[in-house]
Order: sequence, then structure tokens, then C-alpha cells
Amino acid sequence: MKDDPIISDVRKARDEISRRFGGDISKIYDYLKEEEHKLARKVKFVRKQKKRPAPSKL
Repeated sequence: MKDDPIISDVRKARDEISRRFGGDISKIYDYLKEEEHKLARKVKFVRKQKKRPAPSKL
């Protein structure tokens, strides 16, 4: 099976985070929750409006 570059990048990031915190799952969890909290403040969810049909020309 051919290696998927996206999967490779995700695994690399996971390994770097694990090394950064010495594999301590509690520290990793705290770090990820903090990052999630930071991101939540920056992201705005905007509803997509349904396209209205163009008025028909009679």
C-alpha cells in the first residue's frame, strides 16, 4: 500500500507532541484542550445562506 502524505504528516505531528510532553497523556490532554480553547475564540461559524432562485422574468 502506498503511503498517504496526509497520514504521514498527522503521525509526525502526533509523535512530536508526544515527545514534547514525554508521553505523559495528562500533559498532552491539557495542551490539546488549551489549543482547542485558543482556536475556539478565533473561529467564527457562519451559516451558509441558501441561494434563492432568481426571480422569473415574465
